Amino acid sequence: MKKKFKRLLLSERGDSSYISSFVYIFVVVIMIAFIINVFHIITVKQEMDQIADQIVKQIQLNGGTNGDTDALFNYLAGQMNEVEGLTYQVSCPGNASRIQIGTPFYVSINGQCYLGGIWKFNLVRINMRAQGAGVSEHYWK
Repeated sequence: MKKKFKRLLLSERGDSSYISSFVYIFVVVIMIAFIINVFHIITVKQEMDQIADQIVKQIQLNGGTNGDTDALFNYLAGQMNEVEGLTYQVSCPGNASRIQIGTPFYVSINGQCYLGGIWKFNLVRINMRAQGAGVSEHYWK
């Protein structure tokens, strides 16, 4: 039986067998699942970029970070189930809670996403990072 399968797989005749058809279809399904997962990763990165842009706009208008910034980030991060360990960090010269008008600041959002396959095996962990930059529009007296 084993020799028959081996001879059938190694056969160079022009006809197709059920086994070779099954193998070809299986390979195509795995490739399609991989392509769908890659597009999923791209979509998650775009969503993280949008979150970074919204956090930047909120900090620009408020002139710094506060409880509203944390609430906005928690709300937006709560809608993203595909990303684990989603955090944000604001870097600027001086105090991040009071950024003076015209002072630049940078927002960095980090998280992990997985490239998993057909049944979400979480095979490959991908560290994702989204960045945004802005200038404060608030004057502190």
